[in-house]
Parts: sequence; C-alpha cells; structure tokens
Amino acid sequence: MRDIIFWLSGVALAFLVTAGAFLLLANLATAPSEKRLNPDQARGGSGQSVDLILDREQLASLRDRPNQSLALVVENEGGEQLSDVNVTLSVFSENTALSDPRYYRQTVEKVPTGEAASVPFEFDLLVREEPGANLPTANPEPSREILEIRATTPEGNSTVRTVILPPEALPASLLARSAGQNIGHR
Repeated sequence: MRDIIFWLSGVALAFLVTAGAFLLLANLATAPSEKRLNPDQARGGSGQSVDLILDREQLASLRDRPNQSLALVVENEGGEQLSDVNVTLSVFSENTALSDPRYYRQTVEKVPTGEAASVPFEFDLLVREEPGANLPTANPEPSREILEIRATTPEGNSTVRTVILPPEALPASLLARSAGQNIGHR
C-alpha cells in the first residue's frame, strides 16, 4: 500500500512540474511586443514608392473579346524621380484547368516626384475552350478572368493590384450544349 501511495504522489508531482513548465513557456512566448512594426520601413532601395491607380469604369467596361484596352496610372509617391518602372499585366483564368495565361509588359521611362504617368495596355480577354473540356452539368457557369497588374522599380519596390472580372453570359453554343446535357431527350 505504501508503494502505491508513493508511486501516485510521484506521478502527481511529475504532472504538476510538467504543467508548470508548459505554463511558464506559454507566458514567455506570448509577451506583447512593445515595438510597433511599420510596413513602410521594410521597403528596399532608397525608399522610393510606386502606386497603381485603376479606373473602375474602365474595368467595368472590359468584355470577353479581343483588343480590349486599359489605361493604368503609375504614381510616384516617393521623394525622387522614378525611372524605368516596369508594368506587367497578367491575364489568366480562375479555372486552373485552362492553362492559357497571357502577359503584357510596358516600361515607363520617367515619373517625376509626386506626379503620375499613364500606361496604356491592349490585350485579349478571350475565353479559350480547351478540346475535351466539358462544362460540368451541375454548374455550367463560366470561369472568371483575373487581371494581375504589377509595377516594379529597378530598386525592387513594387505594388500589385488584382482584379477579378465577373463572368459574362455564356455564348449561345455553350448554352445549347449544356442545356442538352441537363435536360433529358425524349
């Protein structure tokens, strides 16, 4: 009997020591930081910053057709003139089974301090149907197109804007085909 009581007290003591150690470590790890982190301090280079301004009305007018145009504005928010700002427009589908990304690139030679420069893009927004890719019968909704616009300075400062375009109505040929799949033939 004495051995059992000794063994149980040893187990209880080991449990209390282990729990106390875990509580001590948890309190040490969650001490609040007194330092406030500023994301602008983490920028590389000389602190030059670039911003992209998109026109919502122009984005809303984009359609699923070739030869679409979009004028972006690159703004210099830094204290020095920017030169050779690379602006890249990536167009791809949210449907990862359709692998047809398109990339367009423009370079802005100079953007004076506190000013902006317009960057025109012409691109295609055609949904290409892959051979053998059937629409699912439960959800015949078309996938959306995604535009990713990135402006990068030679110093490594960059900004990215992502636009998800709403799907348009399905073309009549696809509607007829999906309707034939969903409705039984008599």
